[in-house]
Amino acid sequence: MGRGQRFWFPLALLGLAQIGMAAVQLLARRSPAEGQFVNIVSLPMSQENLHATADIGRGQFLTPDPFYAPGAGLPTGPVWLVTLGVVLLGTAIWYAVAARPVRTGWFVLGTAGALVAVPLLDLVGSWQFRLGDGLRGPLLATLGLLVLAAYERSKLVLLTAAGFAVIAVVLSADLVGVLLSAVVLLAAAFAVLLRRAPDTLR
Repeated sequence: MGRGQRFWFPLALLGLAQIGMAAVQLLARRSPAEGQFVNIVSLPMSQENLHATADIGRGQFLTPDPFYAPGAGLPTGPVWLVTLGVVLLGTAIWYAVAARPVRTGWFVLGTAGALVAVPLLDLVGSWQFRLGDGLRGPLLATLGLLVLAAYERSKLVLLTAAGFAVIAVVLSADLVGVLLSAVVLLAAAFAVLLRRAPDTLR
């Protein structure tokens, strides 16, 4: 027997969190005109900088912080970590209320361990495997979906994890991939809610 259809919530929560993350990144982007104004004013008018500012007209904006260059949003690594942390904590609260685990201490310890494991795995992916910021987050999210599929013994979650990985990791590890994979998660969550019987592995 399966464990019911409680897993719709983490799927929907991750999908909504990704949409929120995309909205934050879009709002964090500065207009080209603003970046041009800041860079021209902030640079002292030395001979070298006069030549450098001439490149602004050709689209080469100068800024000491690459994360705040025109057209660039917030650093994707920290945004993904915060997003996954919120989703993990929300999922733990949801299961604590819905499942009411008997061993509360072990449940809290497991949740804390998972929260610590997320940034540690992110560091391993960055330092050991040299994965980019926009790739580590989707990979960690895929790993979380696989753990959820194993815990719930659900084919639907397993297929959702596969579709999520193909879209967010293989095809488009950027803002477009984030939005499209969020749609996949929300569609799977609605599918779970509309089903009458749980989908379980046999």
